[in-house]
Amino acid sequence: MSNNNVISVRGLEKTFEDGITVLNGIDLDIGEGEKVVILGASGSGKSTLLRCLNCMEDPTGGSIYFDGDDIADMRIDINKHRENIGMVFQQFNLFNNKTVIANIMMAPVHLGLKKLRKKKLKNAWISFTNIFKKEKTQLIEINKTKSEIKTEAYEKAISLLKRIGLEDKADIYPATLSGGQKQRIAIARALAMDPKVMLFDEPTSALDPEMVGEVLDLMKQLANEGMTMVIVTHEMGFAREVADRILFVDEGKIQEEGTPEEVFGNPKNQRLREFLSKVL
Repeated sequence: MSNNNVISVRGLEKTFEDGITVLNGIDLDIGEGEKVVILGASGSGKSTLLRCLNCMEDPTGGSIYFDGDDIADMRIDINKHRENIGMVFQQFNLFNNKTVIANIMMAPVHLGLKKLRKKKLKNAWISFTNIFKKEKTQLIEINKTKSEIKTEAYEKAISLLKRIGLEDKADIYPATLSGGQKQRIAIARALAMDPKVMLFDEPTSALDPEMVGEVLDLMKQLANEGMTMVIVTHEMGFAREVADRILFVDEGKIQEEGTPEEVFGNPKNQRLREFLSKVL
């Protein structure tokens, strides 16, 4: 994997249990800070490709390199890498029994407490084994308490809510919010983990038309700040404005790729021309 690539995909395949092959030999490099938009008709494999990038769908074959590890390898701890890969879904996936701020805090607090427990268990073992040693092993430094982990997560969550203009919704439950507000909070929740890359699976498809703009505006902000983004969308205006590169996926393969100017202005693939004629 090249140093300036966040994700490198080689020979990616996905066949479901019913025997249908959805991805058939995908090769793809995603550079640091690059904004890649994936287009394609329903059933073309674009959402499956996106979900394979953080192994929410287990690939049938091929490799997906992230941070130097092949995360498609079953021996790799995928949860460790998911900490650095934010995912935003069509249907928000917020916990309706938790407040907005609790939704945003959940993953950072869980991870922080998990790391704290691991350090404490390690120190307990070191302390025990030190009883039998002349030269004692130094304990692992614990630089955050349980309370400090929660406070830090709270402050980060409030900062993110301010950024998306929803600080006043911190103690509200998601069921009372509009679709656009829910999706912006879902994006804030993903950002709370400080990811290296953000994956968006048709983030506006479940929204009423008047709410689409507020979500796309937030995504444009992220793009302008240099976030690495991979986006499945049917918003052609957004794709034209934000994408560094556009991929057209059809029949489980990348049939064409290029800049927005190339893909929209001079499409070479017949299926791409047919697709664009229906959506533009």
